[in-house]
Amino acid sequence: MVLGGAIYGLLATLHLPLPPCPWLSVTGLPCPGCGMTHGVFALLRGDWLGSVRANALAWVLLVFWTVVSAALMVPARHRPAVAAAIGRFEQRTKWALWFGLTLLVYTLTRWMAIWYC
Repeated sequence: MVLGGAIYGLLATLHLPLPPCPWLSVTGLPCPGCGMTHGVFALLRGDWLGSVRANALAWVLLVFWTVVSAALMVPARHRPAVAAAIGRFEQRTKWALWFGLTLLVYTLTRWMAIWYC
């Protein structure tokens, strides 16, 4: 996943064409992840409005990959403790469940805006 994300990010950074979203190509509707890469890059440039326009939940992806990157830099002997702490955080907060539900509502809202506008 990290390698795929790095390749995708490199393509976007170099302004090379990104592979089209298969869901968008077939249905004409954006998938939940459509705009995430552009949104993250907009955030990294400080363009908050551009990020929200691309995908309002891009900031969650940026936070997630920041945590993953930081965890990968932890010395190997401390990684089990870091993984356990992240696991406890997820169990307490159920952040993945809440993010999934939020993404579902966000996606349905985007679709309704397309259908009714």
